[in-house]
Amino acid sequence: MIAATTPAVVAHNLSAGKGAQNAFSGVSFQLPPASFTALAGANGSGKTTLFETLLGLVPPRAGSIEVLGQSARKARSHVAYVPQASHLVLDVQFSGREFVAAAYNGRSWGITWRIRAAARAVDRALRQVDAQDLAQRRLADLSGGQRQRLLIAQALVNQPRLIFMDEPLAQLDPSAQDRIVALAARLRNTLGIAVLFSTHDVNTVVDVADQLLYMAGGSGRIGSIDEIVTDDVLSALYGVPMHVVRERDRLFIMRDHGGPACQTKVTRIATSRRQA
Repeated sequence: MIAATTPAVVAHNLSAGKGAQNAFSGVSFQLPPASFTALAGANGSGKTTLFETLLGLVPPRAGSIEVLGQSARKARSHVAYVPQASHLVLDVQFSGREFVAAAYNGRSWGITWRIRAAARAVDRALRQVDAQDLAQRRLADLSGGQRQRLLIAQALVNQPRLIFMDEPLAQLDPSAQDRIVALAARLRNTLGIAVLFSTHDVNTVVDVADQLLYMAGGSGRIGSIDEIVTDDVLSALYGVPMHVVRERDRLFIMRDHGGPACQTKVTRIATSRRQA
């Protein structure tokens, strides 16, 4: 039994990588239970390796990590992962219900009990993501936002305590992005699930995230968005001068080239939303 007060993740001086070099080194952070942590950083900053380390797929090279009070491997039955939809090859002939049911890991004795338990679990997961109307529809007929909700339902079908969402807003229009962010926040608020939510744009989660884990330059820092998205912190992480601009309640992260008339380049981390 995992206590409700057990931290979702505790990492201390964590280092990991899949090649000759570490993807990140010396990263320390804690994810409280029933919390929403945004994970940001440019491509290649180590976000995917971090997910894989937290899932027990990549062993740490240094430091320590606990997931729900135990090793990452032992915690897997209580952890769910929502992969990037663009990286999946889906059988588009699946109905929404079939797709969600494919992830069910039944623990009941007997075929009849497993079938009934699976049906209840799928109904519950579809309801939790407001996707009951998608149950009988084919994946081929669904929008990107609808498919993303079914991916989240699939992650919820086994009632996890911790859920990792790997760029769930990618290739979605602003309206669909808002719905996915609101859904992730609801998982924290109503189900008590700890959420680690990877995004390239911190603006999408600024109103709901409890904290931000920012990966850059082979390291990472955690704190509130206001604490982390600053000139000093980002310059230290990237190892080059960075500048944060706040315009119309949005954050823009730029490379500061110096000089009174410096030219700036907006990074992918916090750009304005594109209309899809």
